[in-house]
Amino acid sequence: MPHSALFLCLVTALHAQDEIPVTPRIESVGVFKNGVAVVRASFPVEMPGLLRWDHVPQVMHGTFQVENEGILAVRTTLQMVDEADDKELPNGILQDDLAGKQVEVTLRTPTDEPGQVLRGTVWDLPERTRSKRWNTDFTPPDSWSGRYYRPQPQSSSEPAVTTGTFLVLEDGKGNREYLNSGTIQSLKVTGPFGPKTRRVEKPVMIFDARKIPAGSRVTISYLAKGLAWTPAYRVDLSDPSKLSLRQTAVIRNELMDLKDTEVQLISGFPNMSFAHVDSPLSPEGSLASFFQQLAQQPGSTNGVQSQMVVYNSAAPNQVPAPDASEKGNAGDDMHFESIGPRTLAAGDSLALEIAAGNTGYQRVVEWIIEDDRDEYGRYNYRNNEQKPDNSEPWDAVKFANPLRFPMTTAPAVMVEGGKFRGQSMAKWVNPGQQVCLRITKALSVSTQYAEVEEEKQREGLEIGGRGYYRTKVKGTITLRNTRGKNAVLNVRKQFSGEMIEATDKPRATLRTEGVRSINPRRELEWDFDIPAGQEKVVTFRYSVLVPS
Repeated sequence: MPHSALFLCLVTALHAQDEIPVTPRIESVGVFKNGVAVVRASFPVEMPGLLRWDHVPQVMHGTFQVENEGILAVRTTLQMVDEADDKELPNGILQDDLAGKQVEVTLRTPTDEPGQVLRGTVWDLPERTRSKRWNTDFTPPDSWSGRYYRPQPQSSSEPAVTTGTFLVLEDGKGNREYLNSGTIQSLKVTGPFGPKTRRVEKPVMIFDARKIPAGSRVTISYLAKGLAWTPAYRVDLSDPSKLSLRQTAVIRNELMDLKDTEVQLISGFPNMSFAHVDSPLSPEGSLASFFQQLAQQPGSTNGVQSQMVVYNSAAPNQVPAPDASEKGNAGDDMHFESIGPRTLAAGDSLALEIAAGNTGYQRVVEWIIEDDRDEYGRYNYRNNEQKPDNSEPWDAVKFANPLRFPMTTAPAVMVEGGKFRGQSMAKWVNPGQQVCLRITKALSVSTQYAEVEEEKQREGLEIGGRGYYRTKVKGTITLRNTRGKNAVLNVRKQFSGEMIEATDKPRATLRTEGVRSINPRRELEWDFDIPAGQEKVVTFRYSVLVPS
């Protein structure tokens, strides 16, 4: 062995001996729905020195934090460590499969009779460390296309460590004998039979705790990807006066082994500006990949991280109960729900019930009549077969959130008398606030909407140098209950323009999407209790500006 290589091995061994192995205990994890987890771990400092953690977590950029008494620095590096290969899976290459084993080799003879027997130890080939060649082509993204042109990695020209077709034996005296595999008739392993140990290059984290007082504790926290939870709701309508609401969760762990770790389920939509960027703390990463991820936009088609799964949207038309602010921190936009200490190996999943509650409810038929005009007052012509489901009446259930914390965005299954009725999407609803979940299409309620432009009502005018005409429109809504019992209908009609008049005193609101349009975007809402077999007709009139 060359003197330089021998010196390097001796220095590495001395450094490894000076380092004290530590294994931080994972105290808690906060789990988001988008696969990001807040990890908190700690370990005691029994004596000052260099502490080595044989695990470098895949950390989200800018989230690695260390709390301790004194001055502590953290370094990540690659080290050659001994690793036991308990399985000893063969790969068909004798030099690798039998490395370090004592063997008896019987050679072939021309007459196929047993030939010479050779004894020795199979040479354990040295491991080659990876080439330290860094790619410094930090090409910025193309400002016009937004694309990042990935520089090609530089390949190493160093040859692989191999003995070719030869099996190399050592006799313990510094001699080696190269046997052509084709000359071997049989081979017998005589020992050792314990687990094979190999030296591998692994990332490690070194804590410089030489200025940390003995007996203190070091706490680390960071954000990492690999742990997620998915909520779901079950709404039981079997009781005609009160419904039963149950929230369940499925937790999937692909991050690390957790043992008696406090787990918190987090609901909300936090801002994660660097969720798509891995920290350069990892020794297996590179500056090229780090700058590439920084150049990408989170949530874009080129980005790594999208928060569609964690997306929480508020249910429309929420009306807080009088005491909503006193229930489960209803004013907060994030909620942390602890499920206690849990043990989950990497790859495990866990399903459990989080909470349950009962509350009164109302069965209604919800019908949203969408606006047929764009922001300029022109009709959006579309095929009736492509009409969205929102334009159809739906049997729904309205109730106030009975849980002590917000309902988060999740699927909700409705059952009645043990039978499946439908599945809907529950959105973020604070405690005490109203939510409306659709069950099934209301096929027994006939609905019709039509609108006509009133004759001789067009008025020409100019706004901002552009020509428009103002026209008046009359809309007619027809509702017919063909059920054998009364039906409660909630009807919402969206339109663009100025309200003139309407029958049955609807509630009028201004929609937020019409702030910059030439026509205000409005919505009218009615509540009707229609007896069995009866029909209800309502009308309204509005004016709208249309480009001429």
